[in-house]
Amino acid sequence: MFYTSIVLFFGFSTFTISSFGGTVALGALVSATLLFAMLSNLLLLPSMLLSLERSIANERTFKKLPIPIIHKDGDDEQE
Repeated sequence: MFYTSIVLFFGFSTFTISSFGGTVALGALVSATLLFAMLSNLLLLPSMLLSLERSIANERTFKKLPIPIIHKDGDDEQE
């Protein structure tokens, strides 16, 4: 992921040396987007996963299912 983002970043940043304004804008926007996405994947995502791990893995969260499971014979599992 890291190497792919770097290669694409430099590949699209070469568009910024073009003489056509649309190509320059495309290169700048895509390069900035790729750089932002890579940095957020490397820095923001791990910290979000660690902070949300406590609430997601909480045992109280999974005690009651939000949707009851109904078997073929019509019996409810959450009675």
